[in-house]
Amino acid sequence: MNSGFSILILFVTWVFSSVFAMAGLGAANTLIPVYYSVGISFSIAAAAGLLLNVFSLSTATVNNWKNKHIDWRTGTIFMIPAVIMAPIGAILGMHVPRNILLIIFVIFLLYTLFNLLTSRHSGNRNMIFQKKAIYLGVIVGGIAGFMGGLLGVGGGMIILPVLTYLETDYKKVSGTSGYVALFSSASGFISYLSILHGVDYTLWIIVLAGGILGGGTASFLVNRFKSSTIKYIIIVIIAVVALKLVYSLLI
Repeated sequence: MNSGFSILILFVTWVFSSVFAMAGLGAANTLIPVYYSVGISFSIAAAAGLLLNVFSLSTATVNNWKNKHIDWRTGTIFMIPAVIMAPIGAILGMHVPRNILLIIFVIFLLYTLFNLLTSRHSGNRNMIFQKKAIYLGVIVGGIAGFMGGLLGVGGGMIILPVLTYLETDYKKVSGTSGYVALFSSASGFISYLSILHGVDYTLWIIVLAGGILGGGTASFLVNRFKSSTIKYIIIVIIAVVALKLVYSLLI
């Protein structure tokens, strides 16, 4: 890996991690297609994305904890099934054809865009403790963990739209989503680590450095932006990446 390529990966990882961590999300969902487009295998890119999530969201989660932006009980209901299902998705991801995974990625990004653009707040903060809502948390958490392991994205963007119906404070929604995605990502990454062989760890070190920088930057900037501003920055980035993936699948 030459120095110019390494610097590019570090810079892109840093910038994307900063923006997404401010929203309580991992940047892997946009960075994995970028990594893949420059010649990195999908499995290595997915593992790198999960590693990135672990470190960038660790910093962000500590900051959100200090600022009381995490609903621990609600998040744990989503987190437990997500952690259980992430390894299953990671193992399956090793055997699914790359084009199929890219198509799933496009659908996933479009789903995320739709939910971010149409999300509403129910105003009912105690809904999660109702019996049906707990079932919803278990089901959605399991799906998020599986898809996160399959695609290397952590699953935070699947959980976040559901949380918007359970909590009126978008910063708290983001913080809780980040908490769940942190542990789901760690579970998926450990699975990839046990499966992959002959890996060049240089990429992962660069990604790790970018993730640490991104988490620190997000902690510094998160209280300087309105929640709505963070949300619309995320929407623009996801839209651009989704269009790029569609274009690459068509040509």
